[in-house]
Amino acid sequence: MIAAVCAYLLPVALVAGSKRSKGHEKNGWLIGTLLFSWVALLLYISIVPKHGRQKGKAKR
Repeated sequence: MIAAVCAYLLPVALVAGSKRSKGHEKNGWLIGTLLFSWVALLLYISIVPKHGRQKGKAKR
């Protein structure tokens, strides 16, 4: 039972500690991860840019 709870909460912890998103965007991903756990984590990793969103001019 403890292993199942840890496996369910691991994606939530990974999204909460990630620097890929901020503010309301992170809140949305946390809610999605709470509802859909591993599926939402895989979507988060594949959709959100690795270095977060760039403000201003893009680096080349």
